[in-house]
Amino acid sequence: MGDRIFQKLANPELLNRSPIFVFAADPLAAGGVQGLGMERTPQPHYRTRPEFLQLLRTMTQDGFIDGLLMTPADAEVLALQEKIFDHSPVTPCVRMNAETGIWNPRFGQYRQQFSLPFQTVPLTDAAYCEEMAGRVTACHVHIGLYSITLNNDVYHDERTLNAYLNFAKAVGKMSTFYHFLEVFLPNVNRKGLSDEQCGAYVADSIVRTMSYLRQRERPLWIKTEFTTPEIWRQLCAFDPTLIIGALGGPRHSARRTLQLAHDVVANGGKVILFGRTVFEEDNPRLIAKALRAVLDRSQSVEEAHDEYQRALRQT
Repeated sequence: MGDRIFQKLANPELLNRSPIFVFAADPLAAGGVQGLGMERTPQPHYRTRPEFLQLLRTMTQDGFIDGLLMTPADAEVLALQEKIFDHSPVTPCVRMNAETGIWNPRFGQYRQQFSLPFQTVPLTDAAYCEEMAGRVTACHVHIGLYSITLNNDVYHDERTLNAYLNFAKAVGKMSTFYHFLEVFLPNVNRKGLSDEQCGAYVADSIVRTMSYLRQRERPLWIKTEFTTPEIWRQLCAFDPTLIIGALGGPRHSARRTLQLAHDVVANGGKVILFGRTVFEEDNPRLIAKALRAVLDRSQSVEEAHDEYQRALRQT
């Protein structure tokens, strides 16, 4: 029940054959009323939260994803109240923090400032456990996401890394809860660096940070931005004990999304965590199916894209 990610992580051959696909369905940690994508029927409109929750239920039922990343509020509804993952192989995950670099309300200016730590869920609540007579009877979430942005600034980066290391060491003391780490490119202090140079800076920052952690404290995998194939291959090959995955970023086109998934795994990645590139698509369920086919190498990018377009015309 809800253990597909753990099954793949425990079986390297299976993971190589079928990389992990997590639907990053946590946009409300960053955005707001217009942050959940669009519904096309009965007329185009921004999704409401009930409509988004229904999409998450449907995506889980379809089974093309391996994991579902949710905000704490949505995890409470789907994992604790409805218990949908108790009867599904899809693994629930919850966002543990929402550093200020991702805050993006309309007319907000947070993303133009140095990112600072901001914890959203205390570790004591992270697993969404049920208790009876003071005894834990069931826990419904076993993986949490922690994200950081390093900006090549000693004051802000020291604060960010200390917060993360404290979090990772606390998780390392827990018996049934784990985390994965998201590392963004610098959001402010790029100093003329290209995306490729920022990718190199982040790759070095990742392996440096991991050297501070013992094995049980380390993340199950690390999510970062795919900048260039060369930088990606360097990062994926450097330490075989680190599993590297890619974030999807903003939506551009279905073709580009499928190509990104292909490039990630072709160059050594084992995980994709795509959000806006899925729920902002014309049909999130169909693009998830196409992404699954590309990841599993049952279809080429061209074949998956052609089938996706044909299916769109039939809806």
